Amino acid sequence: MSGYRPKKRLGQNFLISKETIQRIIDLIQPTDAQSIIEIGAGRGALTLPMAQSGAIVTAVEIDRDLIGYLEKLLENYPNSSILNQDFLRLDPTAAKLAPFVLVGNLPYQISSPVIEWVVQNRESVQVAFLMMQKEVAERLASSPGSKDWSPLAIFTQLYFDVETCFTVGPSAFRPAPKVTSAVVRMTPKAADVVADPVPFQRIVRAAFRQRRKLLVNNLLGEVTTGPEFLRSLLLKMNLPVDIRAEQVSTEQFCALADELVSHLTR
Repeated sequence: MSGYRPKKRLGQNFLISKETIQRIIDLIQPTDAQSIIEIGAGRGALTLPMAQSGAIVTAVEIDRDLIGYLEKLLENYPNSSILNQDFLRLDPTAAKLAPFVLVGNLPYQISSPVIEWVVQNRESVQVAFLMMQKEVAERLASSPGSKDWSPLAIFTQLYFDVETCFTVGPSAFRPAPKVTSAVVRMTPKAADVVADPVPFQRIVRAAFRQRRKLLVNNLLGEVTTGPEFLRSLLLKMNLPVDIRAEQVSTEQFCALADELVSHLTR
């Protein structure tokens, strides 16, 4: 596509490595009549081989300057279509796109919002294959006790099994980013374990408000009870009273939220 310059404001780093493209396609294993939504088709590096497999591909591309090129690229594949819009505004249920496999080479600045979108629309997602900055992938797949353990990891792992499949160097893209990327597979878990995610998310976010503070101190502003109640609750859960949020597992946060729901401030 001569004459086109990648737009920095859109975080465009187009995948050009044939080896990497094939590795991702082998991971996805697109099949005939399988429904796939692609986040940011770009120049169609993944879109075309997925369309060639016979899968029903819906490519969501925000850059209107790429639409004509993509339409030409996919003109022989009636099983593919292009939506010129912001992916984060997509309602898959209203668009009658569910259930689907989600694929995307994510612009680095929208990785976290896309992951939040996946969590919010989890009932429509069969599996997600997302390429993102390696550091974001590490946070997403982190474990309690690590510096990367965060609300993003907890909210994601509450509903998905997260696996880092392989890393991708800067030379696989044009223009080459200054960071290493990683391809992540997100597989939905069998059932939700939180009845009401709103108070759960509120408690987790509060717990991480100041990472260096004790969990008890971070939660004091969110509950109507005092520090002694919170300390006794932690002891009841076999947790030390001086524990910090980064040491608490997803399952422990679920149990903690169940205990605290009735004590939340309005």
